[in-house]
Amino acid sequence: MENNLTQPAKPLTQRERLAKIITGSRYWTLFEIQQECLTRFGSYDSETALSARFRDMPLDKRCKRIRYGTKHTFEYRLEA
Repeated sequence: MENNLTQPAKPLTQRERLAKIITGSRYWTLFEIQQECLTRFGSYDSETALSARFRDMPLDKRCKRIRYGTKHTFEYRLEA
């Protein structure tokens, strides 16, 4: 008799989690990304680590700007 048990899904890497969250038209702050990682994936990722992973993304896909109405709050997204 064959064993039809499937392997559990491999957990996403921090970079994969980040890409899933910030790909699209919405801009996200690091705090918002951090909260979404916890909500969506049950994983706590520090803002510092998320910022480092953003810098690992392809340069031509990265978008970064200062959030309107603030002086120092950056927001991020990846173009699809």
